[in-house]
Amino acid sequence: MSTHAVDLGRFGEELAAEALSELGWDILARNWRCEHGEIDVVAFDGVEAVVVEVKTRRHRGFGAPAEAVTRAKLARLRRLACAWLAAQPRRFAGVRIDVIAIDAAPDRPPQIEHLRGVG
Repeated sequence: MSTHAVDLGRFGEELAAEALSELGWDILARNWRCEHGEIDVVAFDGVEAVVVEVKTRRHRGFGAPAEAVTRAKLARLRRLACAWLAAQPRRFAGVRIDVIAIDAAPDRPPQIEHLRGVG
């Protein structure tokens, strides 16, 4: 992955974590890794653990950011959520998967869309 893509991803993850914190959610993990891959953000919304996939795009040439979350990606996120839960000493009432899609076009402030319970 190019340095530009990594920087854009980090920028988006930072914006997403800030947006979740502003909602009053606790950020439990960022860039959590295991053998199945990586979770961008894990948060607690006061009721359940939320695995958050962050997708950031500067241009729509490859579609909207949320369109990058395919069935295969959702299946991987479900495996990651199970692995993360198994690694935690704390128990949660439930877990869900959200997507935060960020349109970071260079000519305007970033637009953040939070899609809850996508998978």
